[in-house]
Parts: sequence; structure tokens; C-alpha cells
Amino acid sequence: MSNFTYTTRKDGRLMKKVTVNGKPKYLYSNNKDDLEKQYIETKYNSYTGKLENKSINLKDYAKHWIDLHSINIEIRTKNDYDYIIDSYIIPNLGYKKIADIKQNDIKELMKKMEKTPTTAKKTLQLVKKLLNEAVDDEIIIKNVANKIKPPKVIKDEKMPISIDIDNRLLSSKSKYAPFFIFMRYTGMRREEIVPITINDINLDNKTICINKAVTFLHNQPVLKKTKNSKNRYVPILDIIYDLVKKLCDEAQKEKRELLFVKESDSLMLTEIAIKRHLESFLYDLNLTYEKEQKEIDNKFELNKDNKIKFTCHQLRHSYCTMIYYSDIKIKEAQNLMGHSSAKMVYDIYTHLDTVNNKNTFDKMNCYIENSINSNKSLKYKKDLLEQNLIESAKLIEELKSEGIELQINNTETDIIKIISNINDAVKNITIS
Repeated sequence: MSNFTYTTRKDGRLMKKVTVNGKPKYLYSNNKDDLEKQYIETKYNSYTGKLENKSINLKDYAKHWIDLHSINIEIRTKNDYDYIIDSYIIPNLGYKKIADIKQNDIKELMKKMEKTPTTAKKTLQLVKKLLNEAVDDEIIIKNVANKIKPPKVIKDEKMPISIDIDNRLLSSKSKYAPFFIFMRYTGMRREEIVPITINDINLDNKTICINKAVTFLHNQPVLKKTKNSKNRYVPILDIIYDLVKKLCDEAQKEKRELLFVKESDSLMLTEIAIKRHLESFLYDLNLTYEKEQKEIDNKFELNKDNKIKFTCHQLRHSYCTMIYYSDIKIKEAQNLMGHSSAKMVYDIYTHLDTVNNKNTFDKMNCYIENSINSNKSLKYKKDLLEQNLIESAKLIEELKSEGIELQINNTETDIIKIISNINDAVKNITIS
């Protein structure tokens, strides 16, 4: 018989008092067995130090999680996490006990964020991380967010810059052109170009060693390791060799190591500086473009639809597209682009394969059509030859009956064999 004791309240509920860490805690239930189970779990958790975690809300847990992991994550990633926690997780889920969070609570949050699908996806990823950790800490048994999907993100199709823009890029006299030409023909991220030094460039071997990067914290560049923490080498293509050499010579002349610097203090470029440089560069390109078009048509007006525009990432995408058309294999392309996984390069290659399928289909259709026409032509020639041979055979017989012998090498039997051989040949003609 169990020695478990409890008190029956006036409202009929059963109550059990238990002391945890010197403080009283009251357990309630309508069922004796359930109350005893709560009591045993509470005592067990008090001994193992898990009781406080059982009642922790998501806000406190998330803040504690960030503090624990801040050493192992990049500054910018931590800032993103802080923003998501403060702006979305705390207002919607933060004051709920982790154990009380239901699947519908998270679904409702995703519903609220459906107009910002990219942020919704990042928010859900972070909620899943937090709840997975809560499972490991034995606060909850399972992660209720695991089967939830974020709103669908409709991605804009990434397009490489056109040949015309490429030519304008290379011929531009803008003082900001070198940075973007360098980006276009090395495929480097802006965060990798900012800290590049003349010591990273080997003009003799025509290579650039990418061994560091920056993250932008409140606009200022902060040095960090490369994207996948590995060094990689990219070639200095012939088309930019003279430009790169000129940049190195200028840096040495000014007694600085950085290849690109701010005009004001010769320090590393900031995030806003790069943005302003791109805006100024595009302005210069469009000024020239508009002038050219007005010479052709004085009614031409530059607008948002016809003006030249591209992003830094689009220049990098153009580099990857160039790699594809150079018949460079995916694994090598992955190394050149600096991706930790081949998936991103594979996606670009697959997209370009799809785009180029039209040309492939046209070639196949053309080949089949030519083959069929060729077969039709052969069949016509065969029919014509066969008819002529038959007529010739008849004529030979008529001449023989008149006692006229022809000096020919082939007899009627030979001619019939020739016809048979031709028929067999035509039957074997297939579209290969």
C-alpha cells in the first residue's frame, strides 16, 4: 500500500506540498495517481537540477542560448539572431513556457510572417534550433516545430550581366570601375575583396590567395576567416592582368598593403562605402548610355526599365556563369567560388542546363529532320535506279530475242542481284 499523503481542497481537487530549494511548491490534480506522479517527477527534477528549466519561458531560454553560443558564431550571425529573437520570437512566443508551446503557436507565427517569407524562414530555423536544444536539456520530449514549413520564398531569377554591360564595365573610366571589374572577373565576395592585400597577389603565377574576409558590424569591417575557413586560389585572368598589376603598383607607391581603400583615410572600405561606390558607378554608366541613345533617338528617355543596373552578387553570379560556359567541372567550380558545398554551383549549372535545353532540342530536331530527308532522298534514288535497271533488263531480253548480243559484264541475274542488294541497303537505313 502506498504511503503517499495529500490534502483534499474544498473545491474537491487534491493538493500536495513539496519543498524545492527551500521554497514551497504546490501540486494539484483531480486524480491521486496523477498527483503522486507529479510529486515523484518534481522531487526527481529537484535532485537533478532540472526543475527550474521545466518552467523556463522561451524568452529567457533564448537569451541564455545566445550567451552560451556567442563565442562560436560570427558577430553578424549573432546580431541577426538577436534581431529575430527581439522582433519575432519574444513578442509571439517568448512569454510561454517552453513545455507549453504547441505546434499551432508556431504555425500562427508563420502565418503572421507570410509577407516576409525570408525572415519567416530564418525565424523558424532559429525556433527549431532552440527547441532542439531544449530537447537535449530534457525540458521537452520532442520538438513541435520540426514538421512545420515556412512560407514559400519566391526567388527572383538570378541573371548574369549582359555582354553589352560587360563591355561597358571594362571600358569605363570611372574611378570606381576597378573594384567592380575585379569582382566580376575573380568571382570574389565583397567581404573577401575588402581585406585583400598586395601580399595576397602573385603576379608571376597569376593567382590570388583568398585567406581572410570581413563581416560588417554597424557598417564597419571586422576581420574574420573565409566563408568555409579555408584558403583558396583564383586565377588572375588575362583580361584583368594589367588592371591588377596597376592596382598593386599604386598600392606600393602609396606605401599601403590594401588593394582597395577609402578615399578619406586609406582604411578598409565600409559597407556604406561599397554601396555608394556602386551607386556612383552605375550613375556614370547610365550617363554614358543615355548620351549614346539620344544620339540615335533624341526622344529616348532613361527610366527604371531600360537603365543599366546590377548588384555585387550579380557580378559574382556572372563569374560562375562564365565558369559554366568554360566547361569547368562542378567540383573545380565549387573551389573557385569558395562554397563549402557543391549544391549552390550545382543549382546554377542545372539552371543554365535548362536554359540551354532549347538549343539542344533545336539541334536534335534539325539532326532528325536532316536524317529523314536524307533517307527520303536515298529511297527516291533507289526507286529511280531500280526502275532503270528493270527497264534495262527488259531491253536486254528483247535484244537477245532478236539475236543481238551486248558486250556487257553483268548478266540479267547480276542485275537482279544488284537490285536485291540495293533493297537490303535501303531497309537497313535508320535514323541514328
